[in-house]
Amino acid sequence: MKSLIIGYGTTGKSFEKFLVSNSISFDIFDEDKTKLENKKNILNCLNDESISDYVNLYISPGIQLKKYFSTSCIGKLNYISDLDLFFQNNKSIKIGVTGTNGKSTLVNYLNQTLNCVSSSIALGNIGNPLLDNVNHANKYTVIEASSFQLEKMKKNHFDFSIITNIQNDHIDFHGNYENYKKAKLKICTEKGKTIFCATDDYKEFAIAFVSGIEPKLNVDDLNLSDLPLRLQKISPGIINDSKSTNSASLLYAINKLNFRGDLIICGNPNKENYKELYIEGPRRVFIFGKHRNELLNILKHENISTFENLDEIFNILKKDKHKDILFSPGNPSGADYSNFIERGQHFNNLKEKYFD
Repeated sequence: MKSLIIGYGTTGKSFEKFLVSNSISFDIFDEDKTKLENKKNILNCLNDESISDYVNLYISPGIQLKKYFSTSCIGKLNYISDLDLFFQNNKSIKIGVTGTNGKSTLVNYLNQTLNCVSSSIALGNIGNPLLDNVNHANKYTVIEASSFQLEKMKKNHFDFSIITNIQNDHIDFHGNYENYKKAKLKICTEKGKTIFCATDDYKEFAIAFVSGIEPKLNVDDLNLSDLPLRLQKISPGIINDSKSTNSASLLYAINKLNFRGDLIICGNPNKENYKELYIEGPRRVFIFGKHRNELLNILKHENISTFENLDEIFNILKKDKHKDILFSPGNPSGADYSNFIERGQHFNNLKEKYFD
């Protein structure tokens, strides 16, 4: 009997490599058939009946099971997540990090600090698939775990679990805040130790945490670099915060910087299902992109302007000779960019074009 990979994105492709390396036969399902060009092992329809011939299901984090299966079927599904496979096949000390905001920043600092005194690798939602690195030999694995991943995790084998914060996010996927919170809290481990961050100084937290598990750490030798595109100062007065993908991170950026300049927002706001979002502090708010009308209906500020693209905004900023600028989209990229990295690089390129 075959296995089935559900979802052929980054995690789905890592499942594929893992199954091939272990000589396990499988089929693949993805709604977007363009991802499956030149593949013969394709399942065309996903429902209760079509999976009856599969012994194991390898489910990508972003798949909503209720979209394809009945409630009774979901309870009987023999599925496995990338986290579960990694737990089963890797012997490192596993540090799980989750939260609405700050998790990537904390993972970045933890991984750097651990590598100053031992060996570590950062995996998971930060961009490095777990299963592509399942055979690594480092002492530590620092895993950024999303609510999507944690929801599908069967057994928790984190040695340490860290939660930065839990605020409103991904409501379109989880249905309501309580379900989202429940998914996040699945990271709490019985095997090891769970820590709730009492600070948003994640660099300080990382150093203190690593000092506790690696006493030989020499703090004086540390020179930690910040995470790119997260409150990144790219030139005097211009901040690129493209990593901001929800309203909580947007409001955090404004408050953290006590920002009073020009704020640029874009992206798809649907995942939070919020009706209104009040922006206080910035003197002007610029909205651009294919979701600008959706954002305009939600955002509340006394001076909001909308534009088709980012170039139009830079044209205005250049004429004003104003360089107190915060690019903090506050939403996923949606139809504007493929991810936050692409849009962050686009912002940097336009900054060089218009100001340098």
